[in-house]
Parts: sequence; structure tokens; C-alpha cells
Amino acid sequence: MSITNTTIIKQPTTIYETSAQGSTKKTQSSDTQTINSFKDSLSESVVKEYKRKHPDRAAHVDKQVRAGKAVKERNGVADLSTEDMTMEEYQAYFYALLDTIPYDFTRVNDTTIITISDKGWEQMRKDPDYEAWILGYFVEDRSVRNPFFGWGNDAGSMITEHFGASIEEHHGEGISKAALKGNSDKDDDEEDWWIKRHKRMKKLMKEQVDRAIKRDSAQKAAAREEYTRQQYLSSARQHSFLTSDGKTVPTAPNPEGISAAMAAAAYINTLDIFGSGVTGNVN
Repeated sequence: MSITNTTIIKQPTTIYETSAQGSTKKTQSSDTQTINSFKDSLSESVVKEYKRKHPDRAAHVDKQVRAGKAVKERNGVADLSTEDMTMEEYQAYFYALLDTIPYDFTRVNDTTIITISDKGWEQMRKDPDYEAWILGYFVEDRSVRNPFFGWGNDAGSMITEHFGASIEEHHGEGISKAALKGNSDKDDDEEDWWIKRHKRMKKLMKEQVDRAIKRDSAQKAAAREEYTRQQYLSSARQHSFLTSDGKTVPTAPNPEGISAAMAAAAYINTLDIFGSGVTGNVN
């Protein structure tokens, strides 16, 4: 997966809200059941359902879906499966994709707050067309020019975008920042708070993905160590049997193998203890 972030000297502010579900961890014992339910849970895309209910808007929706799929193609993740991702990993992946969608240069002063419900995240993760529609929505939205840009006193807009588990649940509002300047100092402090919160949240989301990768590596290392230890014990028992006239001599376990496996297990437990609920507190 290669998602490239474009660095711009000055650009609009986009604030991503994670759901409480983002801190949910997928346990190894339920992996098979989760993957099967993931594959079987989608009976029909909500995009197809929406087009059937609103045939007059079908062409526009198809255009947005195509634009969203083009975003994934440009970033080399068109065929990436999300079924094995934890929710926190999927959220970080999706927001990284959104960060690659540029704004029109006249929107440089805008601040956008994006929220997605828990059910919305689940629908996006299992419904590629709905995920593509949301990406395509922002491709279209961010390309819109601000007609008041350059007038000298344009402060941009404060915009909120909310998405649920269907296209019908989407709603967005926008208001000029100038209209919110009843108390300029208070408004500036509030905007600074949102920006700082956004930066903290992006840092925590990156830490969650890194922690998930390290946890997976530790589990694989422990499994390899245990396999090697079992192979060694089996070989030792066979050797003892062949050299002791059929009488098996008990073989002591490899202390280094046991200590390595215990160390890996302790590391995994530490990640789970200190990593729980990270996205729940970004204030």
C-alpha cells in the first residue's frame, strides 16, 4: 500500500473525527468468523440501493463513484482488501486517502470537520462502492471555487460533513468564518483548539497503526520461536530413542526458546495494556 501525501506550504484545515469503534481490537480466536461474516454481510451496496430509489440522481452518483475509484488507483490501492484490517487501521488508511485529494487554491482559508458514524465506518469497510462514493464526493467538493476569494476580507468558511451508513444520511453545513466573528478572540482560540486536537489525533492514529504492525510482528516471531523449539524437542526425542535401545529419555526444553517466547508474549501484553483506548482521548 503506497499512499503519497502532498505537502503544500499553505492549505485548508481538515479535521478528521474518529469513532469510538476505532479502538476495537480483533482477537485471534475470532479471525475466521470475522472474515466470513465480513464477506457475507453485504447483500447489496447502498449506492445501488440509492440509485434505485433516486434514478434521476444515478448518473451523478456514478460519476462520484468513478472519481473515488480513481483516487484509489492513483495511490496504488485499487485492489487492496480491507477485510483483515482492524477498524483503527482502516480509519487511518481511509483518512490517508482523503489527504491526497487536493482543494482548489481559493479554499485555502477553509476549515472542514469530517465525522463518520460507527455504522458508517462498517458500511464503508465492507462496501467498496460506498467508500468510493465518499472519496468521490470530496473530489467534487474540494474542486469547487470560492467566489469571494481575493476580496481582501475573506476569512474562508467553517464546514462540517457528516456521513452515516447510507448516502441519504449524509449532511453537510457551511458558514462564513466572518459571520462567526462575534467574539474574534474566542473564535480564534476555538479554531486553534480544533487544529491542535486534529494534529494530536493524527499522531495517535499513526501510533495505533505502528503498534498494530509491531504486535503482529511479535506474534509471528513468537510463533516461529515456538515452532523451532518444538522441532528441536522432537529431534532430540527421536535421537534419544534411537540411541537408548528403544527407551525414551526425557529431554529438557530449550530454556532460550522458552524465554524468547515469554518475552514476545510479555511485549504483546504490554502493547494491549498501554494501547487500549488511545483514540478515545485526544483532547
